[in-house]
Amino acid sequence: MARREVTGFLAGLLVATFFITACQTQPSQVFIEVDGRRQSLATEAPTVRAALTEAGVILEPFDKVKPDLYTKLEPGMIIVVTRVTETVETERQIVPFERQTIVNEALAPGETRLAQLGVNGELEISIRSVYEDGVEVNRTEISRVTVIEPVPEILVVGPQPDELPSTPIEGTIAYLSNGNAWLMRDSNGSRRALTTEGDLDGRVFSLSPDGRQLLYTTKLTAEIELPLNELWLASTTIVGEQPITLGIQGVLHAEWSPVITRAIIAYSTVERTPQPPGWQANNDLWLLDLSVTPEDAPPPTRLVEPNTQGLYPWWGASFSWSPDGGQLAYARADQIGVINLAVGQTLTATMTPLVDFVPLKTFSEWVWVPGLSWSPDSKFIAAPVHGPPLAAESAEESQVFDLWLFDVSGTISARVVDQAGMWANPAWGPGGIAFGKAINPLQSATSRYTIQLIDHDGSNQRQLFPFTAETGVQLPELVWSPNGESLLFVFNGNLYLTSRQGSPPRQLTLNSQASHPRWVARAPVLSTATVTTTTPLTASDITTSTVVSSPPVVISTPSPGVTPTPGVTPTPEAAPTSGDAPALPTGAVTPTLEPEPEEFREP
Repeated sequence: MARREVTGFLAGLLVATFFITACQTQPSQVFIEVDGRRQSLATEAPTVRAALTEAGVILEPFDKVKPDLYTKLEPGMIIVVTRVTETVETERQIVPFERQTIVNEALAPGETRLAQLGVNGELEISIRSVYEDGVEVNRTEISRVTVIEPVPEILVVGPQPDELPSTPIEGTIAYLSNGNAWLMRDSNGSRRALTTEGDLDGRVFSLSPDGRQLLYTTKLTAEIELPLNELWLASTTIVGEQPITLGIQGVLHAEWSPVITRAIIAYSTVERTPQPPGWQANNDLWLLDLSVTPEDAPPPTRLVEPNTQGLYPWWGASFSWSPDGGQLAYARADQIGVINLAVGQTLTATMTPLVDFVPLKTFSEWVWVPGLSWSPDSKFIAAPVHGPPLAAESAEESQVFDLWLFDVSGTISARVVDQAGMWANPAWGPGGIAFGKAINPLQSATSRYTIQLIDHDGSNQRQLFPFTAETGVQLPELVWSPNGESLLFVFNGNLYLTSRQGSPPRQLTLNSQASHPRWVARAPVLSTATVTTTTPLTASDITTSTVVSSPPVVISTPSPGVTPTPGVTPTPEAAPTSGDAPALPTGAVTPTLEPEPEEFREP
């Protein structure tokens, strides 16, 4: 009995031992290929990661493992570790300079001069290379930086003889070309340079109403301690006479008064800053009397004190004299208005807004300001206005710019052209209003423009340019001849002349550098100003006045179906009837005053 029990016990022990042994994990034989060799490993590790750790294989951040690190280990599995490394190298690359040829009408036909030596530039290129087990498998350029800017070689050549036919012109035309002031009288064949230093900055370029003097600014050095520029005066009648400085520096805008009997200049000032765009406007307004020689002229007098009114005041406002010399229109990023001048014992100025609008958000360092044009009778202003958005974009991002007419009394406004474009730059002449019409109106900042003409009431729109298959102008710069029959414009850097009937344009210049055209009569008629006094106006008569900004009249929101107009800011009296409204120029229809939309109201 005892032997039987011992035998049974031993048998049970053998069975238990068998089951225990069968349930225990058996070592797996796996193979690891890494760093160019293969090794075997008997391991009880559950995953590939654990097996590599047991084998002492250290993984770098970019290494690749196949199968994946979390794959369950199986007998006979081959684990492959690929060593991945990355390097970044820089190399230099030469950028060849360009060769440019510029036609300079100051040179004799066929004459050439090397104006600037060409210098190669240099790029620094960074390249990332990827290696797997020491073999390059990928090469990618990650950055390209210009270390040295290339300097173009500039060859200046004289115009070819008889390259342009002679075109007669009325009066005096001045224009800017390659940093110099140019002039032509009687015909385009008489064009000549007034300056030769090439340092005009284009901020100020104004021809006196009698065509005898040109006002302009020259850029100073880029040193932050110095002013932005300097105001100069050049004679257009005496060949070889040297320009003279007026001793005024840091000028943003300046323009001659159109009243011939009073040689007065209005200008605003600016301070240089290290931050973009490089200046801070003062938004002031000064008057300088040049009735006597500049050496004997009284000091300028400030008419408008420096201020920070409106949005984007650092960019500054632009100003434009009315044809009668009694008012100035102003435009800034969010408003158009007039500055009324009145002479009593002293000269006083009153600023009256005509329209408020949401400023354009450009997402850049520049600010859009409308271009202005006065009617010949000094009663109306034409200007593009930033309109409300067409879709879900914000009002500041709207790309709608419509052309409007405004009565300077603040009682009448009319939208005459929808989606004309931000650079419409109207030019109001005796025979109609010329303006630029964007070919891509919702991308008008970069679009090319056709040149259109409308009657004074906005009707009878017709195209003056392109005449056939041209591409349109890049930036409308439009100037009417003194008699209003011809229109001067810039196309691809040259001056062209067309008639208001739409005749084929005639080219006046050759060098593809022309801009800022100005045109006055040779023997101008004396203007009749609304500002009158028994004695000539001098700076001693001018005292600084309080600038009054009339509060806007809030008009109820327009009812559905009524086309909204920009916010007009008339006086609180009731709007006049059509019989009381100021008359538009001959042949025009008086537009109807419409309700003011909320988006144009002054807050």
